[in-house]
Order: sequence, then structure tokens, then C-alpha cells
Amino acid sequence: MTFQTFLLIVTILYLFQGGIFLIGLRRTHDKLLDSANLFVSVIIAARNEEKNLLECVESVANQTYPISLYEIIIVNDGSTDNTETVCNDFVKQYPNIKLIQAEDNAVVYGKANALAQGIDVAKGEIILITDADCTVPKTWVEQTANRYGSDVGLIGGFTLQKSTKPFEGMQSLDWTFILGMAAATAGLGHPLGSIGNNLSFRKSVYNEVGGYRKLKFSVTEDYTVVQAIVGLNKWKYLYPIDLKHLVESKSCPNFKSLIRQKHRWGKGGLDMKPAGLTIMVVGFLMHISPFIILVWGGIVQAAAALMIKFIADYIFLYRILDRLDRKDDLRWFTWFEIYFLIYVLLLPFLVFFGGKVKWKGREY
Repeated sequence: MTFQTFLLIVTILYLFQGGIFLIGLRRTHDKLLDSANLFVSVIIAARNEEKNLLECVESVANQTYPISLYEIIIVNDGSTDNTETVCNDFVKQYPNIKLIQAEDNAVVYGKANALAQGIDVAKGEIILITDADCTVPKTWVEQTANRYGSDVGLIGGFTLQKSTKPFEGMQSLDWTFILGMAAATAGLGHPLGSIGNNLSFRKSVYNEVGGYRKLKFSVTEDYTVVQAIVGLNKWKYLYPIDLKHLVESKSCPNFKSLIRQKHRWGKGGLDMKPAGLTIMVVGFLMHISPFIILVWGGIVQAAAALMIKFIADYIFLYRILDRLDRKDDLRWFTWFEIYFLIYVLLLPFLVFFGGKVKWKGREY
């Protein structure tokens, strides 16, 4: 097989994969219940988040969902800044907010430990999780609760990032792409995962899989719990692409923190199902093959393959951002593609040779 033939095959596989994703996106439309009387517990694990927590909690505390039907549990995860003081101010101000202090645990570590302790004291039938550096729309709790029909056990969700400059914009498009694949595979009935800052599940289902203490530890604890619940094969899993359910996060401020984030995600991805690994392999080959051909003088073939890839990526992103009313993010598309090409090629080396994961002052 020649390199040119290999490039053609990889490009066709990438296009086929993209087409399957588009079909999956079309199947993510879901129906809302007219109303829900489910009690919801919102869990926020906070570690040294004094700069972010104010905006986050204020957004969660001001919801269209009745205040009598939801509580907010902030878990102070060993913070050494003024996070606890900020939390205490909220507890005094809002009757449905409580603060607990995470205690060290020899079985489960890090954020998973904080979340487990928050869920332990939660009264809600539905557990809804976000991060301290996120803000949520005022309809977030309502839009989540109203999707929990009697057969729904788990709901993922989109989180995009504030983007006012290229470095932020390329990260937001990256999240759009990754979460778009998660939503598409969920629409196809083979969910690969979700992101932990816009994730909910029934507490009874969480307990059924044993919770974080019984699950295998992972630096991507959200992926672990999603796969455990999906593995029960008893509950529907929804992944809405809906502006009223969209969470907004702050981007990594610099390349160092971005590299650490990718390292952590990459390590967690080693436990991915075969379908997920196949997607990653096809993506990696699509990124590296044009450069291999280029070395052998195939400038035209390499340029054509990259152009086809860019068009496919743009269409996929457009379909998602159009539904989220965030099409303006596509102004960062060129920056995203440059970044995408580089990190996909470097990620395997970072995962296997990057050492321990460093996150929030801890190593795993």
C-alpha cells in the first residue's frame, strides 16, 4: 500500500466518522416534561476557588426552579485560601445552601472524594454537579429536572468557555468538538462519556453502582461514574444540546495549565471503551498522515486532505453551535485547527511520558 492510498483511506474514514456523528447529533433532540417536582441537590466541589466561587454560586442560587425544590451543597476540598469564608457568606444569605468540609479518605481521592461526601448528605432524588469556575443559566436546574422522565437515569450536558480572544476561543471550540462527539455517541445509543461540570444522575442509580468509593479511581471521575451507570443497561442517557442547559466555564489562563488539563484528560481516556479508542486513532491518523505525505513530496495530496478535514470539522462545529446560539465562536476556527493539529499529535507522548497528573496542587 502506498502512502497516498493510506492517506485516502484515512480521509474517507474520517469523513465517514464525521457523518455518523452528524446523524447522532440529529438524534439528541429530547422532550421536556411539563413540570417536575423532583428535589435536586446541586453539588459544587471547591478547592482554592475564592476568585471564582462568588459568580458560580450566585448563578446557581438564582434559578427559575422553586427554591423549595433544590439545595446547593458546597464541599470545601481542603482549600488554603478564603474559599471557606466566601462559602460561609453564602450560607448566611441563602437558606438552601450548606457547606461541608471534605475529609481525607484512603479509598477515594481528590475531587471524587469531595463529590462523594457531598452526595452522602444530599437529600435530592437528582444529583446535579458543576464546578466552582462555572456559571449556569437561570434555567439550568429546571431544564435538568424537567428531562427526568421515569426511565431517565443520567443526563450529560454542554459546557463552553468564555471566549474574547484566540487563546480562549480555540479552547471553547475544542470543548465543542469533544462534547459534540459525546452528545453524538449518546444520540446513537453508545455514550462515551460526559463532562463533570454539567452532569446529573439519580442518586438511587449512583448508589446502585456503588458510588465513587466503589468505582475504580480515575483522574477523570466524571467519565468513570457515567460509564458505570450506562453499564447497568437499565436507564436512558440524555445529552441535550440546549442553550437553556448550557454551562459556561473559564478557560485555562495559560499554556501550562492547558497542558496539565490535556494530560489529565488523556490519562483518564486510557480507560475508554474500544469505540472511543477507535475514534481517537482515526483522529490521530487524520492529523499525522498529511504530514507524512508532505515529507515524501505529496504537497497536493496533503493540502487536499487537510482541506477536507477542515471543512468536515467546520460543519460539525457549526451544527452544534447553531443549536447553542454560539455561532460567533467560529471566528476562532483557524486558531482552533492549528491548536487541534498540534495537540492531537503531541497528546500520546504527553499521556505516556508526561509523568504524574498534577491538578489543583495534587499529584495522581
